Amino acid sequence: MLMVDRQTCEVKVEGAWRPVSLAEARRLYTMAPKRCPACHGQVSLAGSYVGAGSLILQHRRAHGGCPLKSETYTGVPTPHPQALT
Repeated sequence: MLMVDRQTCEVKVEGAWRPVSLAEARRLYTMAPKRCPACHGQVSLAGSYVGAGSLILQHRRAHGGCPLKSETYTGVPTPHPQALT
């Protein structure tokens, strides 16, 4: 299974998807589209934005094939049905 860091996401910059840390995505790419590095579904960042607060990756629409979403993961990794390309 693909191992993905829970503290990263992919950000679309100049037409290409780039992996960045959640902190960097929040700081430098606030308005850029973001996707999950595991299933490529659209995500947003949630959490504390003050000081050294923590950020988490939230899927806009969950699905059973993303290993980063343990609450709904079925055990078989699959692309998101509305994957961003």
